[in-house]
Amino acid sequence: MTMTRHEIEEELDGLYKDLNFAYNADEETLCRAFNADSKQEYIKALTEEVNKYEALLEEYNLPEDDGMDYINLQLSQGMAVTHW
Repeated sequence: MTMTRHEIEEELDGLYKDLNFAYNADEETLCRAFNADSKQEYIKALTEEVNKYEALLEEYNLPEDDGMDYINLQLSQGMAVTHW
């Protein structure tokens, strides 16, 4: 299932809130709240999830290449071609 940009951003928002809580909570509170074995392991797992969703979000920022040769298309139609 492909996630929308909005869904990815919402997931990241939740992960960042959990990460902020994790950094500020003591070990016992964190382990009880998230059923975690240790604070360090939980923060590591959250960081990996954040990295995964950041990478997914980055894909939305990449330019799409649709394979069309627009320069030759413009030339074949007698249009002016400008280069930026």
